[in-house]
Amino acid sequence: MNDNTKEISFCTVTYNSAKEVTQLIENIESLKSDLFSSRVFIVDNGSQDDTVNIVLKLSQEHSNLVLIRPDVNRGFGAGNNQVLNMITSDYHILINPDVRIPSSRTIEKMIGYMDTHSDVGLLSPKILNVDGSVQKLFRHNPTVLDMALRFISPNLMKKRQDWFVHEETGYTQSGVIDQASGAFMFFRTSVFKGIAGFDERYFMYLEDADITRKVNAVSKAIFYPEVSIMHKWNRQNHSKLKFIGYTIKSMVQYFNKWGWKLF
Repeated sequence: MNDNTKEISFCTVTYNSAKEVTQLIENIESLKSDLFSSRVFIVDNGSQDDTVNIVLKLSQEHSNLVLIRPDVNRGFGAGNNQVLNMITSDYHILINPDVRIPSSRTIEKMIGYMDTHSDVGLLSPKILNVDGSVQKLFRHNPTVLDMALRFISPNLMKKRQDWFVHEETGYTQSGVIDQASGAFMFFRTSVFKGIAGFDERYFMYLEDADITRKVNAVSKAIFYPEVSIMHKWNRQNHSKLKFIGYTIKSMVQYFNKWGWKLF
């Protein structure tokens, strides 16, 4: 390490993530570089499986690994906010348990971009499926119409849906992103702390759209396709009434806050 080494903090929020958490931690710990050091926070939101035991065991092997266990599960955003007063890093990475980073070069390139673009507060890389196909997550701010279309069918009003995810860019062009994916967010730590992290009124869904708007109000959020990460995307079953309820509640919260734009 040298005097120019950047400090990187990672945070992942777990809930019954035993199948993924070992691989995630081992992936992060394998990212060795003279350009950055890392500290890893695991915030467990009340897992009923073996997640906590796995993390406790791994923390004996990795001194930079910290387990946080909130008393109450208040959702994804509140979970990530647990580290707000604990991080002193240069850059802060939010990462889902089912995300994998291909190499240390991925982090180095994002550091390089942020170091030379002081007006950027958040980077969103290209996110790939396991088979290498692109997840269409370079998105505009959602409207009521856009949310409805994504619920109903991927083929309804196809031109509108293609516009919503910047299909015309071929996912090879960088640009300001209105709604970055919470699966992986590369923050300038000072910006993440300056906006006080996530709005904790969201339990699940649209908290990533909300925080991206907060970032763009004070700096820039950028889609950065020069690097990519892999996301297994273990989706919840949205047909369940519970998850439909979470979505509707978050939509009302989001549009009440940012304005009810219909289309």
